[in-house]
Parts: sequence; structure tokens; C-alpha cells
Amino acid sequence: MALEAIFRTGKNAGMLLAGTMTRMIASFVFVVYCADQLGVEGFGQYTIAVHYFELFLSLTATAVGILLTRDMSRWPRHSYQLMTSAIVLVMLMSVLSIVAMSTMGFLSGYSAETCQALMIASLALVPASACAVFEAVFVARERAEFVTIGVAIESLLKIGLSIALLAAGYGLLALMWVVLCVRLALMFAYLLGLARIGSLGWKYHHRRSLRFVNCWRMFAAENWMATIYTNLDVLVLSWFSGEVAVGIYNAAWKIVRLGAVVARAYTTAVFPVMSRLHAESVESFNRLYRHTIRVMFALALPAIAVISIVPDRMVGLLFNEEYAAAAPVLQVLAWVLLIDFLNPFLSYTLFAQGQQNKSMRVAGISLLVNSVATYALVLKFGAVGAAIGTVIGGFVAMSCYLFYAMPKSEVLTTVGLGLRVAVAALGMGIVVYTIRDSAWIKLLPVGALVYTPLLFVVGAIRIADLRFFQTIFLARASS
Repeated sequence: MALEAIFRTGKNAGMLLAGTMTRMIASFVFVVYCADQLGVEGFGQYTIAVHYFELFLSLTATAVGILLTRDMSRWPRHSYQLMTSAIVLVMLMSVLSIVAMSTMGFLSGYSAETCQALMIASLALVPASACAVFEAVFVARERAEFVTIGVAIESLLKIGLSIALLAAGYGLLALMWVVLCVRLALMFAYLLGLARIGSLGWKYHHRRSLRFVNCWRMFAAENWMATIYTNLDVLVLSWFSGEVAVGIYNAAWKIVRLGAVVARAYTTAVFPVMSRLHAESVESFNRLYRHTIRVMFALALPAIAVISIVPDRMVGLLFNEEYAAAAPVLQVLAWVLLIDFLNPFLSYTLFAQGQQNKSMRVAGISLLVNSVATYALVLKFGAVGAAIGTVIGGFVAMSCYLFYAMPKSEVLTTVGLGLRVAVAALGMGIVVYTIRDSAWIKLLPVGALVYTPLLFVVGAIRIADLRFFQTIFLARASS
């Protein structure tokens, strides 16, 4: 049973990774094109509208999706009742979010075009929230291939239509209408997928819905604090430094976000299995998160080293000279890679253990720290200050997650492991620094050739780790 669960996790993670990679790569290509077409100010306006949309979508649907995945994994015979409860809840939240999002846009002092973009984007919250619920059903049923197909449809439609409209001379508002139409198309695609696997059914049960809402409140409180915390940088920056500063900041931010794709896909896919393993075998559960954290350190730290050494080259490779000021922002935001790798996984570890109250405490602490730090730093340093505040809040959250999610005896072991990986990354960084002006085709392979043996020399990676992930990701492919 344990091996079968690992196989299913590998398949689910692989499919989610494929879908997420499709969305992220397509989105990144579009962002680079959009930044060039709209200019810094226009790109800042677009960033604000999309940022508010994603913020309110998370507030509306993310906690519902996490809870639905967990409960459907535990009680599959109540799937229809659980899904109906989730849909009713997110629809109510969507209506409230539309009002709140539009109101905040007008009260924040943005330009008229930005406010109009926010109003259009807010309408897309209804289909987008429904899609989040349907994705949770697919993940709980371990049929993530439907999420991959849906994401591919969304990405192709959004990128294709947006580029066509920009090339034809249309601007910000046309891009927001595309967001709305594409989310509607994705919703209908997911409905067809649910019908195909026999998971489309509606059954309202009042008592079970009340129980779902009661459980959701704890998840929502944690998620809302975490969501506001992770979005505070752009919000504060837009309020005090304007749309141009947001455009500069987002150019750097988009580069960093590419690095967290693998970790987030794996975390989402492994969550149903973690929920079951914790009830069936604590040792198997502990083994899963030990190996995962070890590999996440090994992936994140070398990327941070490279970005810290050549931030100007990375920005210049992707954006025009208007965005040169994004280089120092990127140098700070590089550390978000480690935060994005570890924090969501550690948070889900607490959810799987049924300790979402502890995750809520972490979210509250990090929100407080980030609010104070970001406000003070943005006023003084602008976009760079927003980046510093984000990193400070993220590391505070990481420290708290490690304390709550792990047995106390393993916290020091994990910190020691991180330091070993850091030594290997530092050695690689020294070599990369000496050849920092070389072509990318030389720079990156040399770094990898130096870093890989150093990991084994310092004992940061063991053969057992490679065998474990080979079991997860390759055994399924060969079966």
C-alpha cells in the first residue's frame, strides 16, 4: 500500500508539475512581451489588476480547496455533499470579493484605467473560484491529468488572445476581458472532465455543510493571513510608490517565481497522501517530509547564489533598459526561492497533521512582522524595501514553521542540513563569480558540475535521497 501511494503521488505530482510548468512558462513569456508593449507604467497597472485578482481569488477559494482535498481523501463516499458545500461557499465569497475588490480599487487612489481594470478582473472571480474547487476534486481523486489539460487550455487561450490583442493595438482593459473569458472557458472544461470521471454530482446536506463551514473557518483564517502577508509587498508599494515602482518590482518578482514551480506542484500533489500517511504510519510520514526538505534545500540555494551574482544580466536578458532598476530588487528577492520552496510544504505538513491552528499562528506572526517591515522599508527604499520586507517576513515564517511542524530533535538537524547545502552553494558561487561574464551556455553547466559533487562531499545529499525520489517519479513511469 505504501509503494502504491508513492506511485500515485509521483503521477499526481508529475501531472501537476506539467500543468503548472505550462502555465508558468506561458505566463512568463507573455509577461516579458507585455512589459515591453505596455511600458513600465502600463505594466505596473496590469500588475496591480492581476495582483488584486489573485489576492481575492486566494481569499475566496484556496482554503476551501485545501479543506475539500483533505476531506474528500478521507471520506470519498461523501464527495458530492462535500463538493456542493464547497461550491456554495465559494460562490457566496465571490460575490463579497467582487464588491470588496472594486471598492479597494477606488479607495487606493489608482488611475481611472487601473480602477476599470480591477472592476473587470473582479467579475472573473466567480468562474475562477469554481475552477479552484474543481481542481481540488481532481487532486483528491488523484486525477490531476485533468488539471493539466485545463491549465493548458487556459494558458494557450490567455496567452494567444492577449498577444493578439496587444499586437493589434489594444491595451490594459482588453487584457482583463481576456482573463474573464478564459476563466469561463476553463470552468466549462473542468465540468466536462468531472462528468467524464463520474465525479460531477450535487447533493446538499445542511448538517454536513455547517460542519464544512466550521472547519473552513480555521483554514480560512490561516490562509487569509498568509495570503495578505504574501501580497502585502505589491499592495503597499502601489499605495505609496505608484504604478511605475510596481512595474519594476514585478519584473524582478516574475523571474524568482519560476523557481518555485516544482516545489508547489509536488506539495499540492503529495497533500492527499500526507493526510493518509499521518493516520496510517507516522514513520512513513516523517520519512516523506525529511527527504523532501533535504532536496528542496539542494534545489533552492544554488539558484539563489547564481541570481545574487548576476542579477543585472538576468534582467537585461529578459527586459528592455526601462527595467534596469529591477536588478537590485531581484538580488534581494532571490531569497524568496527558499521561502517559496519550504513554507508551503511545511504549512501543508501541519494541515496533514490536523494542526492548522499552529499554521494560523505562523501566518499571524509573519503578517505582523511583514506589515511593519514592509511599510517602513517601502517608505525609505521603494521597490528594494518591499523586497527586503518580504524576505524578512518569509524567514520569520520559516523559523516558526520548522518549530511547529517538526519534532524538536529534528529542527537542529534540519538547520544543520541547510548549512551543509549552503557550503556547497557557496563553493559553487565562488567559481561562478570568477566566470560571471561568460556566456550562459558556459556559466550554468560549470556551476552545475561544481555544485553536484560538492553536495556529496559535504554530506548534504545521500544516495538514499536519490533512490527515494527515483521511486516516486520513475517507478510509476516504468510500471
